[in-house]
Amino acid sequence: MRNLIRRWETLAACGALAAGALVVGLASSSSAASVRPRATKETVAFIPGATGVGFYNGMLNGVRAQAKKYGWSVIYEGSPDFTPSAQTPVVEAVCARHPAALLIAPTDPVAMEPAVKQCMKEGVLIVTVDTALANKSGIVAAISSDNIQGGETAAKFIAQQLKGSGQVATLSLTPTATTQVLRVKGFVQEMKAHYPKISIVASEFTGQALTGSETDASAVLSAHPQVKAFFGAAEPNGEGAALAGKGKHLVIVSYDADPPTIALVKSGAISATIAQQPALEGQIGVQDVYDYLTGHKSLIKKSVLLPNILITTASARSGVDAKYYYPAG
Repeated sequence: MRNLIRRWETLAACGALAAGALVVGLASSSSAASVRPRATKETVAFIPGATGVGFYNGMLNGVRAQAKKYGWSVIYEGSPDFTPSAQTPVVEAVCARHPAALLIAPTDPVAMEPAVKQCMKEGVLIVTVDTALANKSGIVAAISSDNIQGGETAAKFIAQQLKGSGQVATLSLTPTATTQVLRVKGFVQEMKAHYPKISIVASEFTGQALTGSETDASAVLSAHPQVKAFFGAAEPNGEGAALAGKGKHLVIVSYDADPPTIALVKSGAISATIAQQPALEGQIGVQDVYDYLTGHKSLIKKSVLLPNILITTASARSGVDAKYYYPAG
């Protein structure tokens, strides 16, 4: 455990994170990684859940920064559609190029398994980031945010703003992607356990497109005019709820800290957002590959959950949380 902590300190201290210094509550010390044998030049691939998303842009920056440390090259390919049908051919094409390792955010925990497992059979090391596979056998590591904690944090904030009573709704991209499922689960569990006077009257699955979130949020408000708050489990969800609820004085908690979301938080159109640490996820993933290839498998933690950060309108306006904002591209 001591070596693992030191390894994370080195990652956080390397200064290559586009989002700024990532605080994980660890004291500074030298890293065992600094005295490990250098791996031969390798290529690592990164396939996001969807391209054009601030969260995955931040993760790509982390992947590239850590790969650069070891003189490795990076393949980056993806689809703008967060669906298994769009992601599967990307995986097949990337794995045909035989990188040493693939970091992937699976768009579905079951549907993406055949393509990923075939890639693994061809000798490519697999690290899942953000989302996960249902069957984790054979993968090097699974790295994600603590999505249950993120949902719980959103529920507590909304409950506070509603003074413990009222109707709320949730929006998420899909009913199967692990991050989405866990965020909504954490939100629902927290509400049921501690805020019995708050009712969750609708839970909609919107797809990746912003228009889907706006349309579904509008439909919820039409069917349930007493809804006073939305929890959006992904970037488009919060932004779509803000568009649908313009002028209605809703409490909206979104997910992620991409530039459009932060702008809406600063304006007050979105009340708060849950920021992740995508660059650190990417860095840890590449570090795990390095440790695997250089014979330091004991340093790899098979499952990593990173804490999330609540960014409110007040903290966004003050700039105190600016180090957690995601890059534009």
